[in-house]
This record gives sequence, structure tokens and C-alpha cells, in this order.
Amino acid sequence: MHARPLALLLPFACAACALPSLDVQPRYASLSIEGQAGFTSGGTGAAADLEEAGLDDDEAVGGRLDFKFGLPHLVVLAQSPRFEGDGTLDVTISDGTNTITAGSDVASEVDLETYDAVLLFDLVPGDTIEVGLGFGLAYLDMALLFEEDGTGTTVSSDQAAPIPLLAAGASVWIGPVQVTAFAGGMQYDIDDDEVGYLDFAAFARWKLFGGSHRVRASLVGGYRMTDLDIEYDDDASVVDVDLTIQGPYVGLEVSL
Repeated sequence: MHARPLALLLPFACAACALPSLDVQPRYASLSIEGQAGFTSGGTGAAADLEEAGLDDDEAVGGRLDFKFGLPHLVVLAQSPRFEGDGTLDVTISDGTNTITAGSDVASEVDLETYDAVLLFDLVPGDTIEVGLGFGLAYLDMALLFEEDGTGTTVSSDQAAPIPLLAAGASVWIGPVQVTAFAGGMQYDIDDDEVGYLDFAAFARWKLFGGSHRVRASLVGGYRMTDLDIEYDDDASVVDVDLTIQGPYVGLEVSL
């Protein structure tokens, strides 16, 4: 006698379980940069050590957005640090028009905006533990600049490109704390361009108030590392970049 009313209610119960949810997570990060970047033209030039070139750490604002609407789970990451400083080139760099020789004092700048958008599909769905695999796209906007002190000679490059991604994510609740990890990357060669990209982030969020899933505010603390190894033609020169940007961050997440 009770089976029919329960059967009528079942679709509405399932629909409620599948209601979309949104997590918005602004972050404040303290980031360091290490590696090499350089310009070569006509056999002249090499990749300069970024520490010797004087790049300082940067404090940057970034964020993460999670949108769940059933089986797929959309993850969006954004970060736009700018590293600047004064140092000395340990190698000669040349863009085919301008050349700055090794030992020159320079003002250096590296901007690297990264935006990841990934669809994750749950392999282990659940309230306590989630594991997912997926795919997506990263968009990189990178600017490099070295300006020689005194002469004002400048060697620079500005490049933007999309990069396909394979990604994985996992999370687990331990009492009021959820620990989450994300990794996305790809390595490939197209024509004369070589691209290697890895973005990894792990964080814990402490629920301040609200429910476990909806209308919740949480304090976030984590660590992010972005590794980029790319070589491409830029007009008359070849730009070679091999760098790592990493550091801790804190934030506040609002879940709806």
C-alpha cells in the first residue's frame, strides 16, 4: 500500500540529490619563482638563471571555483603573479634585434597568468571520499622582459596559448576538515614548439559554520605548484623557459 507513494516521491528525491552546488574560494598566496628563461637567435644566447637575474617573491591573489551538477564536476583555477627585480645576467641573451651580454646588470620581469578549467568525473563518489579523473584546458599568458641598466636595451616576449589537460582530483572529510588535492598537466610537441605543463594544488578547509555540503563557510590553507617547461619561436628568436612557481596560500571558501 505504501509502495506507490514512495515510488512517486523517488524522482523528486533523486532530483534533490542532484541539485547543483557551487564553491567559491578566493586565495591570497605568497609565491616564489625559480628556474631559467632566455632568448637565442642565430646561435647567440641561452637561458638565464632567474635567481641571478634578481626576481623577487610575489604576493598574489588567485582563486578556485567548484561547480557540481551531477556526475561531472567543474574545477576552475586562476592565478596571476608578477615577479620583478634587479640582478645580473649569467648568460648572453638575444632576440635577433637586441642583445644583452653576460654580466650585464638588468631589470627583470616575469608575468605568468594561468587559468585551468577541468571537468572531473567521479570514479569514487561519496560524502566522505571522492576520487575523479577528467580533462580540460589551461590558458597561459606569459610575458618575459630583461632591460639592461644604463643602455635601456630590452629583450622581451609576450605569448599566450591554450594547453589541453588531463587531470585528477581527490578529497576526504576528516571530521570538520576536508583535505583536497588536484593535479592537471600535459606534455607534447607541435611543429617546433615544446610544451610541458603541470599544475598541482593541495589544501585543507576547516568548516567554520554551516552544513557539510551547502551554505557553508570554511577557512582554507594550502600549497600550489605550477611547473612550466616551454620552448617556442618568437619572430627571429627561440624562447626557452623552464620555471617553477610555488608557495602557500590562505583563503575563505563560501559553499552554496
